[in-house]
Amino acid sequence: MTTTSADRTLAVFVPGWILDDRSLAPPTVGDLVETVLAFDPAQSPPASYAQTFRATARPAYGRMPGNDPETDLCWLHEVSGDGWAAKWWANRPTTGRVEVHGTLVADLAVGSDNPVPVRGRVRRVRLVSQLLERSSTGTRLVGGTERLTEVESTPHIFWSSQEPRSEDDPYVLTGVLVDLDLDDVPATDSEFVAGAVSISGSDVWVMDRSDPVLLHVDTAVTPPSVVEYLLPLTVEPTHEHWTRTVHADADGCWITSRHDVFRCDRDEDGSLTVERVCTEGGRSVVAEGRLYLFGPTEPIMLDDRRYGTVRVDPPPHPVRVLDDARRLSAVDDPATVARVRAAARRADVARGTDGTEWIAHGRLTARSPSGTVESVNLDARTRGRVRWIRPDPFADPANAGLVPYLRMPTPASDTTPE
Repeated sequence: MTTTSADRTLAVFVPGWILDDRSLAPPTVGDLVETVLAFDPAQSPPASYAQTFRATARPAYGRMPGNDPETDLCWLHEVSGDGWAAKWWANRPTTGRVEVHGTLVADLAVGSDNPVPVRGRVRRVRLVSQLLERSSTGTRLVGGTERLTEVESTPHIFWSSQEPRSEDDPYVLTGVLVDLDLDDVPATDSEFVAGAVSISGSDVWVMDRSDPVLLHVDTAVTPPSVVEYLLPLTVEPTHEHWTRTVHADADGCWITSRHDVFRCDRDEDGSLTVERVCTEGGRSVVAEGRLYLFGPTEPIMLDDRRYGTVRVDPPPHPVRVLDDARRLSAVDDPATVARVRAAARRADVARGTDGTEWIAHGRLTARSPSGTVESVNLDARTRGRVRWIRPDPFADPANAGLVPYLRMPTPASDTTPE
């Protein structure tokens, strides 16, 4: 059948192995469910619950293709409809309106190419069972033999070890099919997710895991006062515990990432002056008042979205320091290099001079030396003013020789003929 957006109800198959993983709670009618979706093209014969979707496809630009056993190559896309979006591996690049036949499946894979999760209220739950065929070479699930049994809630069983009930009933449970009402959901609030923390005296700085939101927590007062600063930074993918590191000091803090370095100075009136210092990044340490960036000293293997798994050689100077002119210079002194590397820490944990350990893991907690753990209320906060100092590459003396080639000459004004 062909789906329509009249009632905005979406059928989603939840495989049993995802329920075994406990990444998604067993759905019950009335539950609010949020999950990333993947589109699974129909096989031959198709599943009994396969549907035809009219949607819009957009390739994951800059991502290398994958391998499909049947078509050899496939490219990752985002395919989206009314109120939903899903990952789709297509056997050729496609852009624009498409009509595809298959099933939307709950997915656990993480990555920057994931679509926005779908949110819906469970209106219907059906157990899916499938014929298990045995042969001399093993067993296989037979496509097109799915049976659906309506229930109020998903049973708590270990799906991966399901066996046929008897020789006369050679069907096994494979998952559940849930109907999600996309309209009966609360509006999504912008939630602060603590990802990185640093402390200097009574000043605690907390960075959101993904969004360009920085909080200043003043612990000198009870309860602590919290001020939110919306920074001129990019939004980063959310598949990591943190995407930036914060280094607090008496005047404010440094914010570093693998892409750049920013300086934030807190003024007397409580406003924050923000300036991008450089467009290079890496792991970072502040030692003796200096900001250091450092990288690997040996070759490493990384998963690159454009090339797959690749070897990355270490940079010529694995440790660099930000000098007084706010330029990065190489550090070759072995003792300094060793001291900088030894000072490296996790971005989501900071320790105060009194021994209190601050942990930014979704929320902000403080563990005292005695072991008492308290959660800091970050919801009661005020909005702070941000002053953004934008770098002007045309005014940088280092670019003086380049500017004449970059600027267009001003056309001469027309003269009035006599």
